[in-house]
Amino acid sequence: MDQSKADGVPNQNDLQTGKLTDLTKNYDPLPVRRDDIPPPRRVNEPAPTPRLLPDPGQILMLFRRYLKPFLAAVILTWIGIAIWLLLADKRYEAQSTVLFEQALEPVEIEGVNSPVPEDRNAIDTEIRLMKSPEMVRRVASAYAEQNAAPGSNWTEEEIEQLGNRMQGSLTIARDGMTQLVNLVSTSSDPEFAAATANLFAEQYIQSQIDMKTGSTESASTWLEDRLSSLESDALQKQAAVDRFKVANGLVSGQSGTLADQELSALNQQLAAARADLAEKEGRLRAARTQLNRGGGGADVGAALGSGTIGSLREQESAVRAELAELRPKYGPLHPMRVETENRLEEIQAGIQQEINRIISSLAAEVQTAQSRVNSLSGSRGVANSRLNVAGQAQTQLNQLEQQARAAQSVYEDFLERSSQMSAARFLQQPDARIVRQAKVPVLPVYPDYRIAIALGLILSLVAGVATIAIFKYLSRGVMTKADVERTLKVQYAGAIPNLKSSVRGMRITDRPIDYVVTHPHSLFAEAFRNLRMFLTFSGGSTSQTFAIVSALPQEGKSTTAACLARTTAMNGVRTILIDTDFRRRGASELFGFDEGADFGDLINGRCALDDALLTDPDSGLDILGVSARGTTGSMALSEKMFDLLLQELRQRYDIIVIDTPPILGIAEARLVARLADRVLLLTKWRDTSVKAAGAAIDMLESVDARLSGVALSQVDVSQYASTGQEDVFAYTKRFRGYYVG
Repeated sequence: MDQSKADGVPNQNDLQTGKLTDLTKNYDPLPVRRDDIPPPRRVNEPAPTPRLLPDPGQILMLFRRYLKPFLAAVILTWIGIAIWLLLADKRYEAQSTVLFEQALEPVEIEGVNSPVPEDRNAIDTEIRLMKSPEMVRRVASAYAEQNAAPGSNWTEEEIEQLGNRMQGSLTIARDGMTQLVNLVSTSSDPEFAAATANLFAEQYIQSQIDMKTGSTESASTWLEDRLSSLESDALQKQAAVDRFKVANGLVSGQSGTLADQELSALNQQLAAARADLAEKEGRLRAARTQLNRGGGGADVGAALGSGTIGSLREQESAVRAELAELRPKYGPLHPMRVETENRLEEIQAGIQQEINRIISSLAAEVQTAQSRVNSLSGSRGVANSRLNVAGQAQTQLNQLEQQARAAQSVYEDFLERSSQMSAARFLQQPDARIVRQAKVPVLPVYPDYRIAIALGLILSLVAGVATIAIFKYLSRGVMTKADVERTLKVQYAGAIPNLKSSVRGMRITDRPIDYVVTHPHSLFAEAFRNLRMFLTFSGGSTSQTFAIVSALPQEGKSTTAACLARTTAMNGVRTILIDTDFRRRGASELFGFDEGADFGDLINGRCALDDALLTDPDSGLDILGVSARGTTGSMALSEKMFDLLLQELRQRYDIIVIDTPPILGIAEARLVARLADRVLLLTKWRDTSVKAAGAAIDMLESVDARLSGVALSQVDVSQYASTGQEDVFAYTKRFRGYYVG
């Protein structure tokens, strides 16, 4: 008898001839635990040291892990704020500013112009005047006039309603302790708000101008009336002065009054007359003195300067010379001598007559001059009397002139003020001015976009963080290495990325099991090689049989088993993939195992091993699968037959990868896991709950399965932080140069 049969171990011939069922009759089961395979190692990490502040890396990991929900919450928050901004009743605010200051008045009139009080109560009073009913009506009328449609007028009732609306939208307040007053209008219509603020300021300024203009007109009327009376009074007093002058002879010339001028003229004439008298008296005395001397009047002509006497004297001298020549020649009776002597006597007689005539004329002139002096002296006396009387009248005249000048001065002063007042009607300045015109607001004050943006930032951040907290609280899936080792207390085997995230957005045309063949150096293929290394050497010893299990369906178990087996076979390792899921036969479908002998025929002895195998031409992998006719679920897997099969396959293959059904629902999965050297539990990343994974671990432990660890499947590498910073995918970007495809 063959020794292998005696030991109950099938040989190659038995598998080839399909006698596996006969060997089960004499099957002596081996101990499930082999000495070269250590028991599974549970992870018991110490509790982390408490930190004063949260680990920023963990916070960043949470944000990246729940980035999509976070962004969704942020976007929804902003959408809500945008809807609120669109639907909210918008309120616009416009502001104008008025400065109170003392205006430079064109004319100061007591009782009309008064200085602007600077105390707070006075400005508060002006603020109340700004919102007085009269002011409101002025503003409403101005607005109605500006916005009246052609051919239509506002009714009194409409103007009153408009005024109430404008008054209700306006707030007037002093800017601190300054002289500035702010007029703020708030309305749903931005143009109405600006118009209200500006019109109230403008109409208040205009009301001050109107008030001052009205006061100026009243003062002008009073001045005109006063000017009339002052003009009449000035004219009457000047007329009284003129009449008094005329009545009292006080009409003035250029050099004084008429009396003064007359007396001055008389004095001048009297002085001239006296000088003329003295001159004539002197000539008369000189002539008489010459005669008294006995000169025969010889010197009188020279003294008096008479030309006639001088001529006669020349004739006398000529005759005397002629007589002197005749006397020696002729005797006294000679006719020539007598004739000459007669002519001499006639000439001397003519001289004497001329002298007498001159002396007589001089005496007459002296009498005439004396009479004139006497007359002028009398006139001067009369003039002096008149001057004394005029002096007394001048005193009264001075009083009258002073009164006339005073009346004229008052009249001229009022006339000047009247001229100024007439000019002031067009030059009136208010006691306030607009320093800021309200502009049509672009952005509303409610809702305030700036506050809305700040609020949106805060609310979106709060909503995003709250969403992360809710997702974290509601999350029951296994996501990180910490979840595996700290929660499940099982060794972390690594993570298997989904193909889409590992190719960085490139278009995928291959299936995952084909991608590991076409891109053997890719990140996706490297993940399965890492799994093989983990399963092969975990626990410190070499293992051959790897059972890939999962707690629930659709967790990537079949794809993982197929890719793991294919990458192993591509490395030149003799590998076989066994599909033990008779119901779903996921691995079998991946390789197109549909017809012919299958795993069920082999364990039931209907075919040999080689007849049930399907060899993958791309990798050299052998597949022991389940055909389409073997999915009825009526086939039961015998522990004895499967153990004998595994014993024989260990001799023929280096690595045996087993795809199992979900362990929580199918009993065969626990049987297969019990007989495998290493068991790898797959949990779908962020999908498989911790409780489901824990229940699967408990079932594996109940059948003494050698659980090597837990691997996360279908991991999104783009969210590498979701696997934790302790995982290899946290450093994927640094290894991009090592991966091809």
